[in-house]
Amino acid sequence: MADTEFVLSSDRMGRFIETKLSECIIAQNGDLAVSLKPDSDFLKQLNLQFRQIFIKHSSFATDNFSFKPHEYSDGSRIFIVDQFAGSGHLKILTRPLSVLCDTVFRVTVSYQSFFVCGDAHISPSTGLKKFYSSTVASAKKGTQRLELWPGRSMWFEQVLLNSHTDIVEIVRASFRRS
Repeated sequence: MADTEFVLSSDRMGRFIETKLSECIIAQNGDLAVSLKPDSDFLKQLNLQFRQIFIKHSSFATDNFSFKPHEYSDGSRIFIVDQFAGSGHLKILTRPLSVLCDTVFRVTVSYQSFFVCGDAHISPSTGLKKFYSSTVASAKKGTQRLELWPGRSMWFEQVLLNSHTDIVEIVRASFRRS
């Protein structure tokens, strides 16, 4: 599994979604088993709470997402993205953090080490790995890698480092609350 972590401003997160993910299909766990292109409502949803989103792009996947219904003990039901089914996807985890009346995002971009296509385990395709690399490169622009603690670092948007001198400590604290 490959993953890269970032801390991005709300503006930067919006531009990242518009420029890098606009041609993608995005799915997430929820009330409906749907996958859609990102729109303005999508970023609003990201601002509300932690989100786990799954991304397919035509450069590495031609299949649709697979969903599994899940029923809770109270009778409510949601649809969960089957993370292993299909030819592959990126996963992006977003966690909004409040920093002096601004929203910033802790973001993790990743893909897993295998998927299940038919009855076979398949490795991530070259196309998926290339899309991951270009997505990470896009998110890294204007960032600086800083160590949170030994063995753990993240890419911080330079604008945030300049405007919020305590941003690294705020992000460290967010891990203690997670």
